Amino acid sequence: MLVFLFLLGLALGTVSSSDDPEMVLLRGSCPSFWFSFNGRCYKYIATKMTWADAELHCLSQGGNLVSIHSKGEEDLVKLLIKNFDLAQGPTWIGLSDIHKEG
Repeated sequence: MLVFLFLLGLALGTVSSSDDPEMVLLRGSCPSFWFSFNGRCYKYIATKMTWADAELHCLSQGGNLVSIHSKGEEDLVKLLIKNFDLAQGPTWIGLSDIHKEG
């Protein structure tokens, strides 16, 4: 599964110096410019657009905006932001209330 991150208006939080210093970005079996984590591929896109446009772009590439389900995944997202956005600005992520409304 391909997952995208987009630079724009929803703050994921500031990347702190307490991030796991042992975490490294690995390509694994992912396409070029994508990074592997727990069987999924992630790519950071530093293009400004609305949340809806970001999700549509992800869908056009066979992915979705990232939805964070673990501390490890959060650490990876922060590392991607730190490595690919010098300003470490706000980033769109995928959100869902599927468990509440179905």
